[in-house]
Amino acid sequence: MPSFSGKFQYLNVDGSAALSGPCRVSFEAECLTLTPASGTPLAFDLGDIDVFAPGEYELALTLYTGKKILLQQFGKTFQNLSHDLLEAYRARLIQCLLLEDLEEITRFDGTIRFQSPGRDFSSPAELRLYKSNLAVLPTQATGSQWRLADIDSVNFDETGYVVTLESAGDRLAVTKLAKRTREFTERLQDACAQLTELSAGTLHDLFPFLDPDQFQQVARLMKEGHAAPLGKLQAVHPSTAKALEKNVVDAQLKPYFDALCAHTPAGWLYAGFKLLRKEEEAEDQEAVEPSQDAPEAAPEEVSGGAGELSPPSETPAELPADSGESEGTPVLHWFFFPLAAKPGSKLPSNLVAWEATSKSGRATYFFRLVPPEQAPELQDPARALSLVEAAIQQLNRAIVLLNFRREPIYLPDSSLEIQPRYRRYAIACRKLPELRRLRASFLGRAIHSSPETWQKQFESFLSGA
Repeated sequence: MPSFSGKFQYLNVDGSAALSGPCRVSFEAECLTLTPASGTPLAFDLGDIDVFAPGEYELALTLYTGKKILLQQFGKTFQNLSHDLLEAYRARLIQCLLLEDLEEITRFDGTIRFQSPGRDFSSPAELRLYKSNLAVLPTQATGSQWRLADIDSVNFDETGYVVTLESAGDRLAVTKLAKRTREFTERLQDACAQLTELSAGTLHDLFPFLDPDQFQQVARLMKEGHAAPLGKLQAVHPSTAKALEKNVVDAQLKPYFDALCAHTPAGWLYAGFKLLRKEEEAEDQEAVEPSQDAPEAAPEEVSGGAGELSPPSETPAELPADSGESEGTPVLHWFFFPLAAKPGSKLPSNLVAWEATSKSGRATYFFRLVPPEQAPELQDPARALSLVEAAIQQLNRAIVLLNFRREPIYLPDSSLEIQPRYRRYAIACRKLPELRRLRASFLGRAIHSSPETWQKQFESFLSGA
């Protein structure tokens, strides 16, 4: 564990000094310890740093509490301290952004300008390009990630040597990449293109009957990692729902799928898919197994007919011959079921089920669509569609950002806070508002132990809807 000697100031939110004086600073993969020459030491997770701001002779660390640590007068060791601690901080930040298991392509150093309706800042930053995501690690602001499938455009301005990314109203301008500007643009565009090509192969495997114009319409609706309304897919071609049911619902999961369909009003089902690496597929199958140290929550323990599908069958369907896996690429398929308390209802209640249907599903996850005070609006035909659409896209984005880890969804707050192996999930909840909203809307799980046991759990959720 490296250790450095210098001076520090521990500043309150208002800028006043709570502590100061000589100190020793040491850190390892996850934790920094500051030991004053006299007094009580400070220790915290590197993920608790929201802003890492290195200066020429001073390092400022802003914690999530709003308090700040200034490290000064470290002499000749300052550059080593600043460099090594920044590397450790970024490695921990990648874990807390839930990106550590992705396949990295390359890294770039530059300056970014981020603009969105709720945030606007400029900062030096490291950009890490993965096969499916872009990690943005600024020194003057909290880090973030962009899913490549969510990027609407990548533009290179040769006049100012600015690369601009846009996604759903957010804008990221990247500059000061020097000689690597064109390389960054090409690498990013190539990664996006490869993802698009693989997604197109998956869609063609699922819907081989579409003509080119119909295929383009479906590709716009059902982008990789997005939940597409089945009603809109069927408007393109009436066989899309049947093709999904036949090709992506595993035989062992068919009874659960049918039961959920029976309580989903016609036209309200949503479907999505994500391309996985081979090792991700194994991780996904392992992750959905209920943890032995995490007892199943009852429905009341709150943590923070579908489309034109055929009626439920009495016997399981045959194993799908093709699960939409293009060129051997494993694919995870899932559905969102906005549920009605009684079959035959035309509008959903305030309950939606999420079900992974391609081999790896071990439980059905249940969420609120909207806060309880907004639930009556779901029975207004003029409001219901837009409310459900917005809620499902919000839930879907959070689940995809988790890379389909289930533990950050169902584990109680106490497990995330207390158990060291889950600590990064607690930090992720602070850094990712999507995850906070997901956990606040989570109602519980119905485990796929047997159709009979699952049905009883399912009915308990319906009774509370």
